[in-house]
Amino acid sequence: MRYEHSIERSTELLRAALPLMSRQQSALHPISYAVWYEYVCGGNPSLREAVDAQLAQHQALDEVRTRELFTRHIAEIDPGTAQRVSDGFSRVLTGMAESAALAGDQTARFGDSLSRLSADLLVEHDPGSTLLALQDSTRDMQSAMARLQQRLAESQREILQLRDEVRQARQDSLIDSLTGLANRRAFDERMQQWAGGDGPPHAGADPHAFLMLADIDHFKRVNDTYGHAFGDQVIKAVAQVLQQFMPGGGLAARIGGEEFALLMPAADAQQARDLAEQVRRRIAGSRIRRQGRADEAIERITVSLGLTRCRPGDSAAAVIDRADQALYQSKQGGRDRVTLLAA
Repeated sequence: MRYEHSIERSTELLRAALPLMSRQQSALHPISYAVWYEYVCGGNPSLREAVDAQLAQHQALDEVRTRELFTRHIAEIDPGTAQRVSDGFSRVLTGMAESAALAGDQTARFGDSLSRLSADLLVEHDPGSTLLALQDSTRDMQSAMARLQQRLAESQREILQLRDEVRQARQDSLIDSLTGLANRRAFDERMQQWAGGDGPPHAGADPHAFLMLADIDHFKRVNDTYGHAFGDQVIKAVAQVLQQFMPGGGLAARIGGEEFALLMPAADAQQARDLAEQVRRRIAGSRIRRQGRADEAIERITVSLGLTRCRPGDSAAAVIDRADQALYQSKQGGRDRVTLLAA
């Protein structure tokens, strides 16, 4: 089990979690409680760090961010899918066991019939009735084997269906629900493929890969001024631009509230910078309208971008940190700009 706290300890955690939950903008439901239970128990440092970062930026967690935290740091696949798959496999295995048992019983009866009929043939002068009985037993055995074969075929189809369901659930767990881009988990997995972990250098790192980080400028002000619904429109609009400019074999991901990443698998420094500038200009030139308020003047939306190369010997953390430093320089330099930080 994931949770093995005593009643006394879980009661303490409940008392600590409820006041924190009540100060958020998310509803008080099991997903919200799971996030804050994990937060106060201290056993999930990545969640705690992510929550603290969100609170520092947004003061309170809304519904979307709460569910993102749950999906990214707590849930692998949703509990309903996991239970459905588990029940499905149990049903398949039970059905196969029952069919095999019936076939085994039929085989035993067929063996007994063969022994008895063989003995009868040795002593009877007219074998006709014995042969008819043998035909009946053979037909019964054939029917039993046909039923077993049919059940095995059905079981194979069910297992394939369950496998596809697990694969789809896994794929869904790697998608950001708001934008349709890859989420932080998918980004981290791809970075582990391109670079190494935090241990020894990864010899297979792509020497021509670039990482671009993007952050929407003054996003908190946009949310405070125009509301969270419009903030979501802005996030989706930026995501669409990244999707349009994503190179073949690359990955566009939403890795935080208003933070994005773009992985470029094969580029030189000039190509990477040119692409980043295209993204920046496209977003700066966009005009996002609030739903139902087409004539309202909305301030210009811009992004700051940080860019760096992923080199052999880098860890994933080192590449991300370097791109983050480049992004910070863009913010400090006035925003709405691209900074390339040499490796």
